[in-house]
Amino acid sequence: MSRSSHLSCTLLAIALAATLAPARSEAQFTYDPAGDLVAGSGSGRADSMVYAPDMRFPIRDAPAFANSQVWGVGGSSGPSGSQCDGRNFSYPWHDNYCETRTWDMPLCPSGTGHQGQDIRASDCMAEMHPVIAVVSGTITNVGSYSVYLTAADGTRYDYLHMRPVLVTSGERVSQGDVIGYVANEFGGTATTVHLHFNIRQNVTGVGSVYVPPYMSLVRAYERLVGGSSGPRFAATYVHQSFPLSSEPFELAPGTVVDGYLELRNTGSETWRPGETFLGTTEPRDGASAIAGPDWISPSRAATIDRVVAPGATGRFNFSVRAPSAVGSYDQFFNVVEEGVAWFGDDGGPPDRWIELLITVVPGTDADGDGVAVSAGDCDDGDASVHPGATDRCGDGIDQDCSGADLPCDVDAAVTARPDAWSPSTDPSDAGSSVPVDAPDPRMSWRGGGASGCGCRVGSAPAPRVLWLALAAIGLGLVVSRRRHHRG
Repeated sequence: MSRSSHLSCTLLAIALAATLAPARSEAQFTYDPAGDLVAGSGSGRADSMVYAPDMRFPIRDAPAFANSQVWGVGGSSGPSGSQCDGRNFSYPWHDNYCETRTWDMPLCPSGTGHQGQDIRASDCMAEMHPVIAVVSGTITNVGSYSVYLTAADGTRYDYLHMRPVLVTSGERVSQGDVIGYVANEFGGTATTVHLHFNIRQNVTGVGSVYVPPYMSLVRAYERLVGGSSGPRFAATYVHQSFPLSSEPFELAPGTVVDGYLELRNTGSETWRPGETFLGTTEPRDGASAIAGPDWISPSRAATIDRVVAPGATGRFNFSVRAPSAVGSYDQFFNVVEEGVAWFGDDGGPPDRWIELLITVVPGTDADGDGVAVSAGDCDDGDASVHPGATDRCGDGIDQDCSGADLPCDVDAAVTARPDAWSPSTDPSDAGSSVPVDAPDPRMSWRGGGASGCGCRVGSAPAPRVLWLALAAIGLGLVVSRRRHHRG
């Protein structure tokens, strides 16, 4: 159905709304604790974590009511009556994640249960109440009665029972865009009018699973209705240079990689360098095995790079160093206002939300020179290049991986690498000059292997060389005369 057709249907339905819809609840928003299900509907999960701290509430307009569809009035296991009964449209809210179902649910006490949260709009009219994108992202599935929205961090948000659906698979949407309307679509079989909403994330040690959406919905609804002034300390993801934890991040032992994490300030307090830090979690303040050389401490990767007002973005710039032992290293982070509060205890994100997963693999030695890349080989494709190799001057190749090619002029070479030269102990070498490609007898090169840079240019032979040459000539004349005399 097109958007214009839907608007026409909406106008026709307005007259019916007054007679069919229950009276709206004007009471102040309240909610029961997480995991507190309708009596007899199963065992809930008492989990107060806000898994999606920056999301919008999925139904655009308040009031809305999170409760049980099956165990509500008119539901298959609830009190008899109409689904439009006012008891379905009143506070307090109550959780129905893990409510009795047969779906495999690793996080539920029974191992099975309801995957998300049922939410009713302000009344029981279908196709009247807009549903929005809770975050910016990509529509990754449009099924017979389901729509999946996947965010940049990999979190998936599922919407069920909408009609009409106003998006297509592969479409990019922005937070707040209308993607459909609350209805009762169920693949050809009608259900009650409500929105079923899921959040799917990767949980360490479990995998990609449906996580409790209840408290994320509570916080989003508080922002919608103005029932809360909002958190003082909160952040949301913008971008990072490091690979996501779902992607390969393989490093050789000892490798250092620079990067950054960019976050938006969604709290009411300004972030300041020296006060707002990226700290280790799981456990909090634990010394990290991947701490880089620029870390402030083993448990503080960095401080924020600038003053960040509410609504603005800032970066945490830091490096990671691969440990020496081969294996996987999973490190979690959160933002902390030093001496005041962890963001996970206020507006989020949760402590398990920012993650770097490094896999340390054995260092390579592709050219077989006995030195791996991780040990400093600067060209693993050339066996003549590695730390300790003889560096020939002037050829444009840094054979010893010192960072620069050796100059051919001895004085320049000594200036460039004074630690790599030793003076000759032969006093007769003083002031000598050396022909091209002959080792300089005044110096010995400690780069490993042959001595001498083999490159000094001289304009005249050394005095000792002249003396030896004259002596040889004189000896030749004597021998020649003796032979002539004997003849």
